[in-house]
Amino acid sequence: MRRRRSGRPCRFSAVPLALGLTCCLLLVTLGVRAETFDLSQERVAALAALPSLGAEAFDPGRLTGRVVVVGFFASWCPPCRPEFANLKRAKQTFGADLEVVAVNIHEAFGGDDGGVRLRKFLQQTAPNFFVLADGEAVAPQFGGVERIPTVFVFDRQGRQRLEFIHAQGASKTHATFEELAAAIRPLL
Repeated sequence: MRRRRSGRPCRFSAVPLALGLTCCLLLVTLGVRAETFDLSQERVAALAALPSLGAEAFDPGRLTGRVVVVGFFASWCPPCRPEFANLKRAKQTFGADLEVVAVNIHEAFGGDDGGVRLRKFLQQTAPNFFVLADGEAVAPQFGGVERIPTVFVFDRQGRQRLEFIHAQGASKTHATFEELAAAIRPLL
């Protein structure tokens, strides 16, 4: 039994502890994480190790001191298409103060077509931001991303400020531009 500063015993009840554990399990089941994480130098280095799919090579130095959005996607994912449009609009709206990095994962789901589907998706969506391939290697460093689209917004110090996960069975499939803008605007 622990003692309070006053010297009186402090008793822990099993009921609040059980409720707390139940809430944590519910959050995990719903795809919501109880903890956030920073865009650390290790995470940036992991992103830098991925192959670039865009016309411009990924420059990890451009993430320093800027608001950063990191999104995970696949070309076959229907909600990823409007997500890409929202990321593109965010980059156009906020310009050089914002960096967006899209990370491709789960691309081989449903069969490997040699990258034809992915190339077509990128041609149709014409992203104005960094796009990286083979994201399965970094997904564990971003909280174990399993569902797509998943989007994170980090402030200029690299602290996570927004997380959206397309939860299984949810009617909301992607973060809207308004939600992204509301998270980004105060950080600029």
